[in-house]
Amino acid sequence: MYSAKRNRNRHYLANTLKISALSLLLFSAACTADSATTDTEKEAKPSGETTQTAASVYDLAVKEAQALESYAIESKTSYTVEQPAAEGAEAPDPTETAIDITGDVIAKPEVQYGLKIDTLSQGQQGSTELYAAGNELHTKSNDGAWKTQNLEEAGEDVSITTEILDPAPLLEELESYKDSLKLTEDDNAYMLSLEASGEEAGKLIQASLARQMGDSAQADQLSALLQSGSEGSVSYSLMIDKSTNQLTSSSVKLDTTLQVSEQSLHIVANTDGTYSKQNEVGEIAVPAEATSGGAATETDAGTDASEEPTDTETDTSGE
Repeated sequence: MYSAKRNRNRHYLANTLKISALSLLLFSAACTADSATTDTEKEAKPSGETTQTAASVYDLAVKEAQALESYAIESKTSYTVEQPAAEGAEAPDPTETAIDITGDVIAKPEVQYGLKIDTLSQGQQGSTELYAAGNELHTKSNDGAWKTQNLEEAGEDVSITTEILDPAPLLEELESYKDSLKLTEDDNAYMLSLEASGEEAGKLIQASLARQMGDSAQADQLSALLQSGSEGSVSYSLMIDKSTNQLTSSSVKLDTTLQVSEQSLHIVANTDGTYSKQNEVGEIAVPAEATSGGAATETDAGTDASEEPTDTETDTSGE
């Protein structure tokens, strides 16, 4: 079987998100594909004094997330970028983008997944499906065409990673803030929340960026932009199941202003998502049409399977 290793070939999933307007998603780097919309805080009914502290609930959730073998995810991200009007001119229309991700993930022992990614960016809709199972990666493009790559035959040491979706990295980036988390609860769940602004918000955004992008020119470029942010705020809301200590949902909200080429960009982003089927996903079901004779392979297409797509080849976000 194909053995997945950490921090290799992140580009398969990351470049798909770039196709889905990742250039704007980067501005909402604190908002990961691992989070969730919920009205839980409004509906929570305290069940008496808890013997737990926010830090202890957090530690238990991190332990479970790090040991998590599989899960299902449903994530919705939306963000808006506004630019002020130039002197004597009208302000340009805000740029609005949405990315929805649904599917199953097997994180251990070998990383596999089946994901559908729907996007809406600057009025352009897109849909992509990715199935990494065994030693093959099946991709369905926006035009409905399937392509299959045999990872064992690739010319470089490749793998599939899902760090931009997994709950553990999201929780781990709050390690330095666990004593600042606020704790509420109802009969079934603990709710952890954190609000940060200014310099602390910038640190959280950059930590999330590092997790999503790794070492890349894009990450370095955005890191420099984030350091120029004149103001900003980030808030996290995390729901932890009492019986399993699993992260079941999270909501991350970002509001910041960046100075780019002497112009201000106001970015508002929200990422909401849910986790379910923890440790219950036994296999990734690949659609029959992905493995039919009509599906193209990297070899059929005359493409070097080891070659990472360039920005020009992958970016169809409509920028």
